[in-house]
Amino acid sequence: MGLLQHALRTSGGLDLWRLTKRFTVHLSITPVICAAKCGSRSWKELVAEGSTHSQELEITGFPRADMRALYRPESVSVEGQDARRIMERHGSPEEFRRGFQSTTWDELQLAHYFGYLIWNYMVSPFILADADFKTKERRRRGVRGESLRQLEVTFPARVVTHAPTQTFYFERDGVLRRLDYATPRDEGWQIAQMFSGHQRFSGILVPTLCSLLRIGADGLSVSEPALLNLEIFDVNFA
Repeated sequence: MGLLQHALRTSGGLDLWRLTKRFTVHLSITPVICAAKCGSRSWKELVAEGSTHSQELEITGFPRADMRALYRPESVSVEGQDARRIMERHGSPEEFRRGFQSTTWDELQLAHYFGYLIWNYMVSPFILADADFKTKERRRRGVRGESLRQLEVTFPARVVTHAPTQTFYFERDGVLRRLDYATPRDEGWQIAQMFSGHQRFSGILVPTLCSLLRIGADGLSVSEPALLNLEIFDVNFA
């Protein structure tokens, strides 16, 4: 069995995934990177609701408990309790990406980053089975003492994501453990997302813990603490 097919089966199977339309996830995000970019903050009680098949997301509790952010690939906005738009921005995904290269981020830039970060997190690895994704299994590689199966993925331009080419690492049983990519921000850092705490929600396997680390060419971490920590408390797929 190919690596992607094995990973899809382990994660719950494409048949189950195709029956789902939306997800709701309760999570916290501690973005250490924001200590320099936008001040030292963390969000302990966020609720993100989105489509499993189109890139859209609502994040309740951001940037404050009485607000919510609305993410789309070409727009981002913040609303108050009365659904009144407090701030908004429109632009191409490339324009938003260029904005990430600034030395500081405003709340709309951060909402856009959180939007595509969470959406990509929740739809992986199932989205990789779409016909316009290109995947190639690489030779096994030892990472942190583990022998992980490696899948190189080229994303289509329609998906806003971390980088056009990313490398997914799976254990022998098909569980996703790591994701590597280069970011255009901060002089082209190499990033590793490390996944753990996997649990099943509505039959779908989800890693409930994730840390983003800056890594070197050898694949080892060169930044401590993590650039960002994400923890999931509950997920509902419907």
